[in-house]
Amino acid sequence: MFKKTKSYSLIALLTLVTACGGGSDSSPSSDTPTPPTTPPPTAATCSNPHNAEYPAEFLGQFELPTPNNQLSSHIVRGISFKDYSPVLLWGALGQGNQGDCSQDEYVKLMYLEALQAMKATGAQRTWLYNYGRWNTENELWVVDQSEYHIPQKYVDYVVEQAAILDIDIYYAWQFTTNNTDFDSLVELGEAVTMEKLKQILDAHHHNMVTQAKHAQEIGMKGIAADWNAMNIVLSTDELKDYYIERFAEIIDDIRANFDGEIVWGQIGYVFNDERIFSRVDSLLINAMNAGGSTQFTAEENANLTPELVKSKTLESFINMKSQIYCSDSFQPCWHGKSDIELPITLNIQVQSRDDFFLSGWKEDGFCTSETLDDGTIDSCIQNSFVTDFSVQAIGIEGIMQAIADQDSFEISSVDIHTGYWLSETLIPSKEGFPNISQSIRGKPAEAILKYWYTGND
Repeated sequence: MFKKTKSYSLIALLTLVTACGGGSDSSPSSDTPTPPTTPPPTAATCSNPHNAEYPAEFLGQFELPTPNNQLSSHIVRGISFKDYSPVLLWGALGQGNQGDCSQDEYVKLMYLEALQAMKATGAQRTWLYNYGRWNTENELWVVDQSEYHIPQKYVDYVVEQAAILDIDIYYAWQFTTNNTDFDSLVELGEAVTMEKLKQILDAHHHNMVTQAKHAQEIGMKGIAADWNAMNIVLSTDELKDYYIERFAEIIDDIRANFDGEIVWGQIGYVFNDERIFSRVDSLLINAMNAGGSTQFTAEENANLTPELVKSKTLESFINMKSQIYCSDSFQPCWHGKSDIELPITLNIQVQSRDDFFLSGWKEDGFCTSETLDDGTIDSCIQNSFVTDFSVQAIGIEGIMQAIADQDSFEISSVDIHTGYWLSETLIPSKEGFPNISQSIRGKPAEAILKYWYTGND
């Protein structure tokens, strides 16, 4: 019997983003099968030092649901990487626990095994997230390749291995809020001035052209025009209009350098404007936006069922449709409002905590502090959360049922957002908190998703 494991605080991760063959002259006859051209999967070069053990109590309080359907065949199946690099996991393991792997072998092994496991669950697409601290010596902020969280050689490796497995790679950039000296450049949720907004968008513009050129060179299939994991407040119409105008220019320059799909909405919400909607190929929205994960009462959370989650998700779809297309007062729409109905990528993010549907998302990659009801401060609130895999399983099943029944959007793809831990680990450790994460890897929710994606148990 696996004993309950003590939780450890994550080591300081100072670079982590705030908020995570030759041919032949002869032609085969029509009766001769054409030999496969896909090369065999890459073999591991060292042993995986992780394991997927966890205590029985992690399964949680509810009976696990049985998946009752499959996604329509036209919907692309997605599972996306957790938004940090195996380089961090290597460091977290520490000497003596790294097995027979060099760091380079380990990083490649973690990516390879994650991709293979995603494929087995039915993934056809994955998002890869990168970021880096800004060099601010000059007026234009830039990210040197040496500061990339995922070094470029590993981005190339992931794309190469994904192609062998017939998985498309989509790419998102996370806007780091500090520079190489760890000085803060912008606060999360800051009401920015025009000067600050211009600086942010100049930096993003230059960086995204760089990323688009590389994405084109190595064969990525899609890229997000906006950033992930950083939000700012645009408090005036002048700021809003400048934001849209600049992003229109950014999208044009991405398009000039990249032939793949350009997606809008990684920032977590959709700004509706003709100048944007007429330029991008699809939108990305969250399955339970519009307050979704905080709309459950304590009684509902205590009696959680797929049917309840389905109902709440369908309500969220209706609310989001109204917000995106400006039929209510919640979402700001300006003079450039667009009624273009673009294909939707639907993000799903359900954490495996007993209070997820009451309290919403919590950081899963490292410790954060929180003030308790009695006024004391818990420096690592993650250690107090109750792991519950059954909550995540019920959430995934309910949302998938809602997707199958909804008629609000033209859903072209579904994505388990930042939803695949980069190792098999399922207990809290110096890697972070995979036990409470939105990651489905190795949890009952993964088996449920596999059925919806493939029809197989």
